[in-house]
Amino acid sequence: MNDRLAAALHRTEDAFRSAGRRVKSLWGRSRAGWSRLRRSGRARRFAVIAAILFVGTGAAAGGLALVGGTKADIGPFDTTVSLHPDLSGETVVTIPPLGDVIFDSHDGPVGLNLSLDSVDPNEAQDIINTPGGVTSASKSLASDVTDAVVRVVVEALAIVTLCGLLVGALAFRTMRRALLTGVTSLAVTAALMGYAATTLRTESISQPRYEGLLAYAPSVVGNAEDIAVNYEEYVANLQKFVTNISEFYALAMDMPQLGIQDDSIRVLHVSDIHLNPSAWHLMESVVDQFDINAVADTGDMNDWGSEQEAEIFSQGVEQINVPYVFVKGNHDSVTTVAALSAYDNVIVLDGEVQEIEGLRFGGVADPRFTPDKGAQPSSEYAQQMLTASGERLAQEITAAGGADLAMVHEPPMADPLAGVVPLVLAGHTHERAVHDLGDGTTLMVEGSTGAAGLRNFQSDDPMRMEMDVLYFDPVTKALTAYDSISVGSGTETDVTLDRTVIPTEDQVNEAEIQGSTEPAAPQRD
Repeated sequence: MNDRLAAALHRTEDAFRSAGRRVKSLWGRSRAGWSRLRRSGRARRFAVIAAILFVGTGAAAGGLALVGGTKADIGPFDTTVSLHPDLSGETVVTIPPLGDVIFDSHDGPVGLNLSLDSVDPNEAQDIINTPGGVTSASKSLASDVTDAVVRVVVEALAIVTLCGLLVGALAFRTMRRALLTGVTSLAVTAALMGYAATTLRTESISQPRYEGLLAYAPSVVGNAEDIAVNYEEYVANLQKFVTNISEFYALAMDMPQLGIQDDSIRVLHVSDIHLNPSAWHLMESVVDQFDINAVADTGDMNDWGSEQEAEIFSQGVEQINVPYVFVKGNHDSVTTVAALSAYDNVIVLDGEVQEIEGLRFGGVADPRFTPDKGAQPSSEYAQQMLTASGERLAQEITAAGGADLAMVHEPPMADPLAGVVPLVLAGHTHERAVHDLGDGTTLMVEGSTGAAGLRNFQSDDPMRMEMDVLYFDPVTKALTAYDSISVGSGTETDVTLDRTVIPTEDQVNEAEIQGSTEPAAPQRD
């Protein structure tokens, strides 16, 4: 046993000696190779070139980050235009104090910022009030922006070159290598800008994204106990903000853009207001500033469907000066429907098709009335009720010769409408979504325009007030684009506005739907 242990230890000792000799030999060869490499002129030149490229690239990134903005007059705005490193490569238009309008204009790694520092009120008023003023201003905007971008690019190239020279002089302490570092910084920056220019997407101007904070946010709108004291201030400030951003966006939409015609039929889709009075003010501002032709409300205006709710809250519809098309939701009662029907601008749909503002609307009421969540029918029976209502509407639309869009409250009611109508509007879920039902039919589910009602103020995670502006081709009646508007409620006061343009080849109108569902003509013998 001891002999075997001694033999094992001896073998281990031999193995360690052998490994040590190999490591020592490898270290010796490495030192000799490094010595030869240091004595090699070619290797030294390669190392110097690599160092210049590394330092020059770093100087380019640092110089680009230090580039200041250049002042420019763009239309009625005094603007600062600047470049900065940005992997996403977006163009950001900053509108103090409202927020940012963001365009996915190109790929990175260089981003463009335009800050609207101030506006000449007289020039802006002239543009808006002069016939054709907006069109004339839009023609000069492109050249103004181009001139400003060219200036800031030239300034950026000069700054990164100077930065490369200074860093090269500090790093290498020779004039030749400092010049090479400056040239490297210039070449790298020019290459990055050239790449960004080759990825330019001019169509992005038609699909901006708005992000910002409420400029007139009240200092305190907190828990439910504060609502009674601060609610009028909250509503007034919200209305001011919506008016401001809507006016800016309306001006932008008047300029030539892809996907939206000046004579488009504009429908505001709202849903699930749930007794939130501020929703009326928000809708009123959007209707006025976006030149809305009609409002489509897919239900749940009330919470409990009581007579008091119906009588008092429905008065808000008088603020909307366009046709208001309504289908009943599961929180709306027959009393709700009766109160709304008393107003001249309200059209309540329940299993019929009506032409309103050049579009044929079909709609059906939610068959359920379930304000009390503890007393709801079984899911199987509820599904049968919803499907039956959708089938009834599908039959009515077919009998009427088709419709341009249909309105239901709960998304399952839309399933029988696939292949019957090109567009179905719904609500109920309090979550915005777009689904392809197949056979050329799209389902658009709206979020809660009332942010789930006043009880939302008591939530730690408040919902947003959501609505969509839908744009329809005046000839084909196909949906061509839509703007998704989200406004924070309660203490959350940020705003998002996204535009989606539907490619021409993907636009579906009622004639195409009806044509695809017509029975085949009988064949003759």
